[in-house]
Amino acid sequence: MANKKGPAFLMAFVGVMAAAAFVSNFLSIPVGTSRVHLGNSIALLAGMLFGGPLGALASGLGSALFDVVYGFADPVAGGAVPPILEAVVTFINKGLMALVCGIIVNDRKNRLSRDIVIYIGAIAGAFLYVALFLIKTNLYSLTFTPDLLPVVVPARALTSTINAVIAVLLAPFLYAVLKPALEKSGLHEAVGPMLLDWHG
Repeated sequence: MANKKGPAFLMAFVGVMAAAAFVSNFLSIPVGTSRVHLGNSIALLAGMLFGGPLGALASGLGSALFDVVYGFADPVAGGAVPPILEAVVTFINKGLMALVCGIIVNDRKNRLSRDIVIYIGAIAGAFLYVALFLIKTNLYSLTFTPDLLPVVVPARALTSTINAVIAVLLAPFLYAVLKPALEKSGLHEAVGPMLLDWHG
């Protein structure tokens, strides 16, 4: 049983979540220069299940790998930002999304109802990403495609908000389904309080 709760066991779960983050980004519908997708839902779920730091690692790696494999170059940048640099930006932004959500959800000293805390974490993480995505869009457009600025920012604000709402609704549901099984497997014991709950 000790081996099942060791670092290899834990990293296997993190790898599975990174793979889920990777695949979820392919489940998308293109909308203008953006997409409606399930990637943000899995990013929030990673933070909820693994805590802030490991959730950020899983979410960031899986999402960044998607950018590299997909060959994503943001059209708002006019192709000036190569996929590898996009992957770095994605790693940071999706990582921060999961980090914030994970810290809030796994703060066991919070006296609010668990359901409320879970949704607060989901909303905080999802809309932090909306802000980061729109900041990136503004910077890219101002630098590379200033004529598109009045069009792409409102359009991306809409699609990013749709992604956020989907994530806020879906991630807590998936968390409620998966958390009991992962606790039974010893996952949370493997993570440990210093990673799962920074206040532990």
